[in-house]
Amino acid sequence: MKHSLYKSDKEVYIEIQQPILSTFNTITASRYATNRHLEQISKEAIQTIDHIKNDPWQYYLIYLNGVYKRSIRLTNYLEFERRFEYFYRSMTEEIKRNVATLESNTYRLFLKKLLKLMTNDAEDEQAPWSNLLFSLFPVLPTAQIDYVYQTLTTNVDTEKCSHSLALAYSYVALLSGKELTALSVLQKNPVTTLEKDVLLHFELLQHRERWRTMKQWLAVLFPKKKAGQYGSLQKFVDEMNTVIPISTKEQNLIWNRWLLSPNYQRFLTYSKHLTSSQQNELIERLLPELELRLHQTEAAKTYEKILLAYGKFELAASYFLKYERDPTRLRDEKQELLTALKKHRPDLARPIYHQFIVRLVEKKSRIHYEQAASYIKELKSLYQNEKDQAIFAIYLSKLKKMYRTYRAFVEELKRIDL
Repeated sequence: MKHSLYKSDKEVYIEIQQPILSTFNTITASRYATNRHLEQISKEAIQTIDHIKNDPWQYYLIYLNGVYKRSIRLTNYLEFERRFEYFYRSMTEEIKRNVATLESNTYRLFLKKLLKLMTNDAEDEQAPWSNLLFSLFPVLPTAQIDYVYQTLTTNVDTEKCSHSLALAYSYVALLSGKELTALSVLQKNPVTTLEKDVLLHFELLQHRERWRTMKQWLAVLFPKKKAGQYGSLQKFVDEMNTVIPISTKEQNLIWNRWLLSPNYQRFLTYSKHLTSSQQNELIERLLPELELRLHQTEAAKTYEKILLAYGKFELAASYFLKYERDPTRLRDEKQELLTALKKHRPDLARPIYHQFIVRLVEKKSRIHYEQAASYIKELKSLYQNEKDQAIFAIYLSKLKKMYRTYRAFVEELKRIDL
């Protein structure tokens, strides 16, 4: 999008003053407002600007600022806080969408305007600008990151600014590689930082594998926290502790916490820093614990994925034989494990199919007979050499004899040439 002749903020404001006032009045109407009502308010505001061809981002910012400036004059703001926040989020998403295709020079102009609004309202926690900037970080062009950092460094007093602005400033400092500055910004801000406030910061440290920096941040921001008390940051702390050498006791505590809510992705995250022998030692410890938790779906899925990943085929066969009660409803994880058994250990897969077939036939319904016949056909493929095929023929003969009175089942076998 090419930058057009730039209108002054005053010109733009005069152009959309009435819609801004209308939006504000609707938000602060006394009647009860559902999310659907708030969505409609936001939609109408967006439609006001949607037709504008030249620099619509400027209109969005001024529209948002116009509503915000009126909101801070309210003596009963808290009554409408949820409504304003909903509106701000909607406009933020629209602005983010709108600026995604801007050329570099125009994007810099947009950032200049946004940062001016941020610094003008630096001390107000209700201002929408920090959240808007935060929403842009994942897609912020690399060329613009240092500009944002330098502008905030020049214009923001971290001891007086709102906590939301301090968090945004700290994060962009971290993006710029200024780790000490990023931490210092949060230290100087008078508002206490909570774990949830720095989730994105810790995600970035994790992504960059800055484990010792992460440890320093934890010590500075949460000096009184003990192991296992980091709330939403605990997953980062646990991964950090799998990388930085700690005692066996502390390692055990990490995996004990993991067992409270087993998850395969976190297993991969926590174990990827271990040697092969350490991983094997770990799964020997975890698998029996997971087996005790198979009534939990996520634990069962994790158990199945670990069996597959580490080729624990004997355990996998035992798992199917002991615990699988409904062969007609195999989850994707179970199906994948069974397929691997067929490929790598057909000798272990055969008893599973034998058991599945009997259980299905005993259900005595056509749909189960069809499924049983299908499994018999799969079973046949597991008897490949001549000797095995003879064994399968004997098995099939005995099966037909055992269920010769199950006419529909016998017919189903004939239908598929068995």
